[in-house]
Amino acid sequence: MARMIDLQLDPDEKTLRHFGFIALVGLGVIAALAWFERLVFAGGWLGDARETVAFALLGVGALAALLSLIHPKANKGLFIALSVVAYPIGFVLSYVIMGTLFFAVITPTGLVMRALGKDPLEKRFTADAPTYWSQCRSKRPSASYFQQF
Repeated sequence: MARMIDLQLDPDEKTLRHFGFIALVGLGVIAALAWFERLVFAGGWLGDARETVAFALLGVGALAALLSLIHPKANKGLFIALSVVAYPIGFVLSYVIMGTLFFAVITPTGLVMRALGKDPLEKRFTADAPTYWSQCRSKRPSASYFQQF
């Protein structure tokens, strides 16, 4: 079965270098959310630990960015840990999104077309038809491919 998300457990140096800077931005945003008690941190449930959590997240992000400059391979542990944590979330969400798209858009479109009697693929059975062959459209001249617009 084809997978929408692939878990990468042996990243190369370029990926780890990019990850360090992405971690700085991502963890910095999460630290700001914790500091200002927004979104998932709303409600004050962090209490007095709000500043500590924010500084810890920002520190981990800064450390990852610094390691990306000095020695990208040092980010491998953090990269794998975050990948393993995020993999099930991405796996579930990707299938939920695709299923929702199918059942909320594709299925109703097909049901409406069927109710209206539309047959865009011309699959309707005709008993007296000698063949179900359909003529293809006329061939375009080769020069038209160079003048697309």
